[in-house]
This record gives sequence, structure tokens and C-alpha cells, in this order.
Amino acid sequence: MRQSVDAVPRMVDLHALYQGTPVSGFAYAQFTYTLVLGGSVILAFSLLSGLLLFLMRRTVVVASRHIEFDLRNVLYDHLQRLGRPFYSQTATGDVMTRATSDIEKVRRYVGPALMYTVQAVAVTGSALVVMLFISPTLTFWALTPMPLLAISIFFVARLIHTRTDRQQAQYSMLTSRVQEALSGIRVVKAYVREDHEAKRFERESVGYQHRALDLALVETAFRPTMIVLIGASTILVVWVGGQLAIEGAITLGNIAEYIIYVAILTWPVASLGFVINMIQQARASWSRLVRILDRTPAIQDSDQTNSGIDAVAGRITFEGTGFRFADHAGRVTRGDGVGGDGAPSFEAPWVLRDVSADVPAGTTLGIVGRTGSGKTTLVELIPRLLDAAEGRVLIDGEDVRTVPLDVLRRSIGYVPQEVFLFSDTIAHNIAFGKLDASDDEIRQAAVEADLLGNIEDFPEGFKTRVGERGITLSGGQKQRTAIARALIRRPPILIFDDALSAVDTQTEARILANLRQQFGQRTVVVVSHRISAVQDADQILVLDEGRVAERGTHADLVEHGGIYAEMHRKQLLEEALAAA
Repeated sequence: MRQSVDAVPRMVDLHALYQGTPVSGFAYAQFTYTLVLGGSVILAFSLLSGLLLFLMRRTVVVASRHIEFDLRNVLYDHLQRLGRPFYSQTATGDVMTRATSDIEKVRRYVGPALMYTVQAVAVTGSALVVMLFISPTLTFWALTPMPLLAISIFFVARLIHTRTDRQQAQYSMLTSRVQEALSGIRVVKAYVREDHEAKRFERESVGYQHRALDLALVETAFRPTMIVLIGASTILVVWVGGQLAIEGAITLGNIAEYIIYVAILTWPVASLGFVINMIQQARASWSRLVRILDRTPAIQDSDQTNSGIDAVAGRITFEGTGFRFADHAGRVTRGDGVGGDGAPSFEAPWVLRDVSADVPAGTTLGIVGRTGSGKTTLVELIPRLLDAAEGRVLIDGEDVRTVPLDVLRRSIGYVPQEVFLFSDTIAHNIAFGKLDASDDEIRQAAVEADLLGNIEDFPEGFKTRVGERGITLSGGQKQRTAIARALIRRPPILIFDDALSAVDTQTEARILANLRQQFGQRTVVVVSHRISAVQDADQILVLDEGRVAERGTHADLVEHGGIYAEMHRKQLLEEALAAA
């Protein structure tokens, strides 16, 4: 390299050119040619570098976006398959944070972090090759501070990982607080608790602020540390390079080159800290995602599933069925006191015990009982929203665990006790039960649910948007919309879990009259605290403390004079007082 530099004066006297002294035309042309050639090479390499950088960014960043897309879809699909034990222990805000912020941090590792790493390796490798070619001794001294940098990176990486995990956990709590407050905004306003909720949110915000500042402190301290070490490299280059220049081992120009190369290495070293930061944040976020993705759905198809079952007639049988909820670890507790995954668990209280009944296809089953007697839990065993802890639930003589979940749940129209409507039009909420339903089918379902009159009163009719969770509708209108959603499926099994609790007795009578048209055509299970809703059922179960206390027809149970007869007398008295 020194020879190439020294060769320039021999081609043309630069000092003579500067002083204006005439030089030969050949020498001037040769100098111009060399200058243009060198400039062209530099320009070509610059353009090539820019093109390669563009292609790398386009490839890596686009790939990271595809990975983000796939990961978010996989997570969402997995979340829909997880059962009640997961959602009973995990806040909605926590799940939302993992599906948004945590996935974004993982994407940044796959995209920018990988890109910066490749770029840093390429630049560092090229610079080191040239530096070693010039002077291995000076290169050694220039890289002396690097072990200190490696040690600092090790400790900083651990701090970033721990503090990022804490920050994301606090962010989940913050998100949960917002989601909970907004979902219950009407209760907050009704009890004048705006200031109270604002203070609770402020406490969570302060917690997040402190954890974010703890992470920022580590991040901000790392960059000055790298600059100090780079400055130390520059000092060593000048000091050791000066001695080598005095000894004649290198030239003063080589010292200038080294200073330039150390400056070139500044960005790779600085980006190293940036990459380490993203990697550790991505590791913390990925571990949070894995904790969800590794959760096995408590209820799913298994090796026992009979794939040959593709339809359901509608006969429902309970054989000594019992149930108790998941323990503190989220395991479905079996009757032997052992969690569903084989791990020991405490003795959770029984919600249902030794329930037996047979409901032939096309008949109607009424279920009544006091609050907390296990009515909702019993009907949730039919579509396998829960699995029995003892005994069996049979559909057409087959254990529900052997019926494919898709076939089982498509064969059931279920109206839960807690109605949920999507932030969409009334028509789309009804058609959610049958996505390809025609306008006539939607209208007919609304008629059967005694909802058509209310819909026609709305300015936009079926196109009326119901707002988030159906907030623009009354409780009775929401329940009837949910009933229409179930009826439009025309399934062999219909389950109404206290689906008429928010309507008046006259509306209830009209809906029941429409529902009676379904009797005999499909199996209907009606859970209600009103005797009027179940009195026409083929058989009625009376639950008390999770057990079947009475069973029979309406007339038989009234004559028996037990719990059912007492409930009937009280409701007749309430109706008489209301009419007086």
C-alpha cells in the first residue's frame, strides 16, 4: 500500500501542479485517468453497497413481517383452542399484550437485529482484514479494549432480559386495568368511581414508568460505555502507532488510516449494543409467548376421537356425571384428586355429583334449581365447554369425548347465560350462527325470537350496529338476538341457559310459543329459574347442591310437594302481587 502511495509522485508532480508549474500533457492525462478511475471505483463500491443494503433490508424486513404475521395467527388460533382454566387465570390485558407488544419485539429481533448483525459482521470483518494487513501489532493494541466490551455486554444482556420481562408483565397489568375499566364503564359512572379508577390506573402507570426507567437506565449506560472503550482504542492507536512510526515500521498515513478504521468500527460496535438490547427484549417476550403456546388445550380431539361420526341425532345421556372446577394450577381436577396432567392437586369442591338422566332425541329437558345448584355447569358438559370429572356424558350413545369437537359443537345451538354480541350489525350477529344465512333466514330467526318488531323500530333495521358488546341494546334485546343466533342454525340440539331472564313474562310467553314449534323436531334443553319456561318440558330435573333432588313432569313435581312445588307457589304469588 505504501508503494502505491509513493508511486503517485512519480506519475505526476503534485507540487508542481499546485504551484502552476507546467507539466507534460501525458503526465497530466495519466493523473486525470488515475483520479477518474479511483473516483469511479469508490462510486461503484458506494452504489453496490447501497444496492446490497437495500436488498438486505428488503429481504430481512419483509421476511420478519411474514414471520410476525404467521406468529400472530398461530397465537390467535391457539388462544381460541384454550379452555376455561386458562382464561379463568389469565387477564385479558395480559393476553392482548402478548399478542401485540411481545410479538412486535420478537419481530424486531428477526428483522432489524438480524440485519444489523449481518451488516456489523461484514464491516468489522473487512476492516480487520485491512488492519491486520497493515500492522498486526497495531491491530492487537487497537482491539485490546474489546474483552472489556464483551464482559460489559454479558452483564448488560442479563439486566436487559430481567428488566424487560418485568416491564412487559407490568404493561400487561396496565392493559388489563384499562380493559376492565372500559368494559365496566357504566358501573364506574353509576357509582361515581371515576376518580377512584383514575388513581388505580395512575398507580399501575407509575409502576410501569419505574420499570421502564430501570430498563432505560441500563440501555443508556451501555452506549457511553462503548464510546469510552472506542475512545480508548483511538488513544492506543495514536500512542502505539506513533512509536511504530518512529521506528519506521509504519507511516504517519497508516496511523491516519487506523483512526479512520476505528471510526468505521464505531457503528458496528454501537449497533452491537442495539442488537443485544433487541435480542434480550425478544428473548423475554418470546418466553412469555412460549408460556401460552406450550399450554395444551384442556379440551380437544384425541386418539379416542371417532372420526367416523359426522352427524348427531340428539339423544343426550348423563351417567353418574360429576364435575369440579380446575385447581389453582389450572389443571382439570379428576375425581381421584389428581390433576388432568397427573400432578397432585387439592380437593376442589364438587359442583355436580352423580347426575344421571336420559333425554331421547326430539324431547325437551327442563332444568331448574336454586342459585349455585350447578345448572349452567351441567349444560356446559354437553358441548364440551367443560369435561366431566367423573361419570360420562353421552350423545347418541357415544361418549362426547369420542365425538369430533367440530361435529359436536356444530350440532348444538347454545344460548349462554351471559350474552355476548359483537360490535357489528344485528343481521351479522344473528348470522354468526350460520355465516351463509340468507336474508329470509335471518328474518325468520328474528321472528321466532320475537325480535323483529324491535328491529323494525330501528332507523336502519337489520343494519343497525349494536356497539361494543351490544351496548346499544337492552338486556332483553340482547338475549333475543342470541336466541335468534342459535335458532338460525337449525341444529339437532338447542340449549337455552336462562336465556329469558331479561325479558318480561309476556315476551317470554311469545318466545316460548315459538320455541314449542321446535319441540319434537330437535332436542331442547331449557335452564331457567322461572317455572313457566320449563313447565311444558317432557321431563324436568331439579338440582340441589349439585345433585338431582327431583325429576318428573310439571304435574308430577307440583303434586310431589318438594323444592319444585315450593318454587312454583312462590312464583305464582309473585305474579299475583305484580298483577294486583
